[in-house]
Amino acid sequence: MVRKIAAVILLCASLGGCSYSYNLIAAVRNGHIVIEVDPTSSQHPACLRRIEVSAESERDPNWLESVSYDDDCANKFPLPYGYRLRGEHQTETEEVAAKPLRRGTIYEVTATTGATGYGGGRFIVHADGRVENLPPEPLPLETGNGS
Repeated sequence: MVRKIAAVILLCASLGGCSYSYNLIAAVRNGHIVIEVDPTSSQHPACLRRIEVSAESERDPNWLESVSYDDDCANKFPLPYGYRLRGEHQTETEEVAAKPLRRGTIYEVTATTGATGYGGGRFIVHADGRVENLPPEPLPLETGNGS
């Protein structure tokens, strides 16, 4: 599911127009994991309206919330993992309250900003609690197998 979302993000970004993409990273701040925009990303949105964190090896998200777009920037980066988004929650998407992150598991994170901004990233929480951000998973066309 997350890989399909990542492919859509890349497709939307490549179409130009008002769509844009940005990279997300996980970091530890004051003992809590936060999701933030990578400082090296070409785009730096301040707000988000949708967040999804999923273990790569599982179908169901670890955390999923989506709220209506608003101009008030109610949900800002960096966003603490598990933070309840402010705003009118969307009924077409089933929300998933944040589950504890497991050490040694790779997670994918995606976010939507406004109507056309899309962010994504991958990270792992090591056994010692250290968070490491990982490069994006290559899309099937990027594997170099000629297909």
